[in-house]
Amino acid sequence: MRELAVFYCPKCGHYAYYHTSRHPQCPKCGAPGAMLMVRMHYLEFMQLSCEERDEYLTQEILNSNPSLLKRLNIPHEKYNSRELIAEMNNVIMNLDTENKILSDTVNWMHDTIWELLREKRQAGQALSAEAAASKEPLED
Repeated sequence: MRELAVFYCPKCGHYAYYHTSRHPQCPKCGAPGAMLMVRMHYLEFMQLSCEERDEYLTQEILNSNPSLLKRLNIPHEKYNSRELIAEMNNVIMNLDTENKILSDTVNWMHDTIWELLREKRQAGQALSAEAAASKEPLED
């Protein structure tokens, strides 16, 4: 008698135990083509917990059909708001930085203009004081 082997369906993930000489069809989904044999001895597979078996078979299915992973990720990529939110947060932070720089520039310009106006006023007052002083008659 031949040794038992573990076969799984790459379409639905159903697995079963068959003799290695058989290449069975999936009894669950009836997918065309034969089920694939797990690259592990029957006894090793039986020693795995249910979670470990599921993880192993999931990895095998993804390795045998990389387009499946792309198809599974399409909705995630289309409706992934976390990435969009992170991107928008970066844009907001950059705009806040630019806004602060521009605000500082406007404040500096405002202060400079008022300082120049004060200097002009003081210079004008000094000139008018000199002109007033030169127009006063000299007292003996």
